[in-house]
Amino acid sequence: MRAEEFRKYGDAEIKHLQEVELMILKDVVKILDDHNLNYYMYGGSLLGTIRHGGFIPWDDDIDIILFREDFDKALEILYNKLPSKYDIIQMDYIDDCFAYFAKVSLKNTTFGRWYSSYVDYDLGINIDIFVLDNIPNSDFLGKLHHKGYTFFYQFVINSCIRMDMYSKLGTKLHHMVHDILDKLPISRRFWKRLLTKEITFFNNKETEKVTDCFNLAGFMAYQRDDFEPSIKAKFEDFEVTIPKNYDKLLTQIYGDYMKIPPKEDRYNAAPEILDFGEY
Repeated sequence: MRAEEFRKYGDAEIKHLQEVELMILKDVVKILDDHNLNYYMYGGSLLGTIRHGGFIPWDDDIDIILFREDFDKALEILYNKLPSKYDIIQMDYIDDCFAYFAKVSLKNTTFGRWYSSYVDYDLGINIDIFVLDNIPNSDFLGKLHHKGYTFFYQFVINSCIRMDMYSKLGTKLHHMVHDILDKLPISRRFWKRLLTKEITFFNNKETEKVTDCFNLAGFMAYQRDDFEPSIKAKFEDFEVTIPKNYDKLLTQIYGDYMKIPPKEDRYNAAPEILDFGEY
């Protein structure tokens, strides 16, 4: 499917979506702050904070990131402390979920994704919570580590979901692998534990570098010291925390990040099903 074939947001629709996501972010941040858990605006949300003082006008999600120790604590605390209108979507909390990072999802809303029809859980309007893990200081070893956890991640995906691929051959091969894994006396949780063990292998060692293991751009190493200590910045109508060296990080991720792209490159694709429920 070509980019122009995806559904586009209307102006009022994306503004409404951003308002709901901002509500979710505020509820999450309040709990993180109450429990002294450090988070950082991340990815497009960090870029929006610096360049726009809030959302990138055409952006349809919010990303934050935490170091591993705080991430693990945060998931447990959010699971127990968030208002009942929210769900935690993450592979350790839902059997057929293959997402390693977490989503805080608003119940009784719908944000349709490509995998929505293949899983038993409902995904609502949500924000993403990513995690920073230690990696070797050597880029060669870091990239080798990246290949290792992406390899194990395939077992998690193939054990959790039986989906149709873009080609008939791809679909056949995936179904075959899924069915084989399904028949083995090994649970999905085993593959998830194996993946986590691989990802966190260097977390008991002191390293200068960290990474978001599931960065869509592939392997990208960050300097730990570029995050700590966090500083405050304005995001829409409230204060958030951002990495200390945000300029270095944004340049690393986006290059000339203050340059606003032309209209034809401001790409986003609206889900086929977007339901705001009572919100």
